[in-house]
Amino acid sequence: MKYKTVAGIAYTKHVVKKSRFFGEATAVDSTEAVKAFLGEVRERYPKASHYCYAYSIGSGSEKRDYATDAGEPTHSAGPPILAAIQANELSNTVCVVTRYYGGINLGIGGLIRAYGQCARECLQNATIETRIAYQELQLKVSYAHIGTVVNRCKRMGAQVFKIDYTPEPLLTLRIRRSAVETFQSQLQSIAHFINP
Repeated sequence: MKYKTVAGIAYTKHVVKKSRFFGEATAVDSTEAVKAFLGEVRERYPKASHYCYAYSIGSGSEKRDYATDAGEPTHSAGPPILAAIQANELSNTVCVVTRYYGGINLGIGGLIRAYGQCARECLQNATIETRIAYQELQLKVSYAHIGTVVNRCKRMGAQVFKIDYTPEPLLTLRIRRSAVETFQSQLQSIAHFINP
C-alpha cells in the first residue's frame, strides 16, 4: 500500500485584511504525532489568536480524517484545511493554519476563503513523496523457532528492530501492510501475535 504525503515541513504566509495566516504541513503517522507538531507550531507562533488544523491518517477502512475550527466560527477553518489535504490526495498528513487577528472581522465566508487559500498554498509549496505503509507487529515465539521466524522476516522484507529474550522471546518488527496477512498465516503455527 502506497500513499502520498509531505516531505519535511511545508510553509506559507497569507495576509487578508491585516490578519496574518501561517500555514505549515508535515507527515504524521498518529494522533500523538499531530499533537507534537501542533505543540511545535504553538511554540513558533506563541501569541497567535487561533491554531486551526486538519489531518488525514491511515487508509481504507482505517482512514481517519479530522478538522477543528479551534475557536473560529463552526466550519469556517478546519473543513477548508481538510478539503485542501483531500484535494491533493494526501494521507498521513497534518496541516496547521495559525492566525494572528488583524482587527478586521472577515465574516464566515472570508474565513473559509482565507483558511482554505492558506492551506492550498502551503500544500502547493510542499515536496510530495510516495511512501509505503508499514505496520508494527509484536510476536512471541519459542527459543526453538526464533531462527525460523527471523529468516521468514528477512524473506518477506520485515525489519526486526527489537528482540526481548525474557521470559520468552518477544520480537517487535515492521512489515509492509500489504504483507501482514500472509506473514501471520505463515507463522501462526509457531508464533503468537500480540497485536493484530
